[in-house]
Amino acid sequence: MPLDKTYLDIPGTTVFDAEQSRKGYWLNQFCMSLMKADNRSRFKANERAYLDEWAMTEEQKQAVLARDLNRAIAAGGNIYFLAKIGATDGKSFQQMAASMTGMSEQEYRDMMVSGGRVMTSGTAGGLPNSPATDAAQQSRASSPRGGRARVTASVYTSHVPAIGVAIDQGKTEERYWKPLFEGYEFSRRWLHAHAPDVVFLVYNDHANAFSLDMVPTFAIGTAAEFQPADEGWGPRPVPKVIGHPALAAHIAQSVIQDDFDLTIVNKMDVDHGLTVPLSLMCGKPEAWPCRVIPFAVNVVLYPVPSGRRCFELGKAIRRAIESYDEPLEVQIWGTGGMSHQLQGPRAGLINRQWDNQFLNLLIDHPATLSKMPHLEYVREAGSEGIELVMWLIARGAMADASGGPKPKLARRFYHVPASNTAVGHLVLEEDPAS
Repeated sequence: MPLDKTYLDIPGTTVFDAEQSRKGYWLNQFCMSLMKADNRSRFKANERAYLDEWAMTEEQKQAVLARDLNRAIAAGGNIYFLAKIGATDGKSFQQMAASMTGMSEQEYRDMMVSGGRVMTSGTAGGLPNSPATDAAQQSRASSPRGGRARVTASVYTSHVPAIGVAIDQGKTEERYWKPLFEGYEFSRRWLHAHAPDVVFLVYNDHANAFSLDMVPTFAIGTAAEFQPADEGWGPRPVPKVIGHPALAAHIAQSVIQDDFDLTIVNKMDVDHGLTVPLSLMCGKPEAWPCRVIPFAVNVVLYPVPSGRRCFELGKAIRRAIESYDEPLEVQIWGTGGMSHQLQGPRAGLINRQWDNQFLNLLIDHPATLSKMPHLEYVREAGSEGIELVMWLIARGAMADASGGPKPKLARRFYHVPASNTAVGHLVLEEDPAS
């Protein structure tokens, strides 16, 4: 179950959190569409027909048609978005607020002129709990308290797009590619024997989900599913990614309260940075064998997060997972790298010695490795080698990073080249006692 949210007990108040945001995503997107005059005209001409263009629930549509803002809020609406419906109707914010209190507009205006609603003990102004609050409280009261989620392993791998092409086009047995894919045979068997309930997959978007309009430093996907991105040559022929919205929202709340700022993403396509690691570890299944929480890190537009920040974030993610009240087994995957440069006169750079020293430090001295400055990544591993800071998130999520027992090294593999990139791969198993 999600974190114990004390704000759910505030009468007459629905806090717009990650779960509400996910629930109301299409309702709020519909509201945003009313910022355009043509869309307002189409909505006014035939409200039901326009609403049916959006992937909203029937409850959400009925709330809009009835202009029942309390009902819309319970269904995931946010007042700043819903206000666009009122604006379309020519209503002021005060008129909309009055409609939610059961007062007439004049009564509400008089109350505000008199100093506003007076706080009283028990309830705010005598209002009953909202439907969303009642439902949440009942859910918490009736939820069985089983075991908690736990981190069982971490996996580290490069995510070269050409690897995905080789898999999709049946080239894995070709002379160029065969040594690389043989290096993952053990790991595919290992994953089958240690299949998690959820993979928390750390990767970077390659200008597919995020443009230069907005580049979040850390973004967590809280949707129920994610489609493979069309990266310019069509989406990969791989299964859609099934998320775990409840655990993702829980991690977001816990980590943000732990002083790490995350961007919450309710809809995005996922590119090769996420799907290639899944293919390497899972082969070509009809459906991925576990749920996946995408976690995108900016390593494209400087400034990018420091290695220390990523390492500490991994610790916070572990704390969040361990506080989730459901017996889930979770693996943390860090992806990207190893040494490679894709641009400029140094394009094609590979540094085997540096890569293997990085693997040594990641296994045995991750805290020391976390202090490595960006300049060394770029100088020694190439401009795109900075992706390796994402491996430190996965490594920080292992028990020994917070004083627990060291993990077991189940697999280490290194190969050059895969297209323009050196490929590194590790599997670390958590001590069952941790």
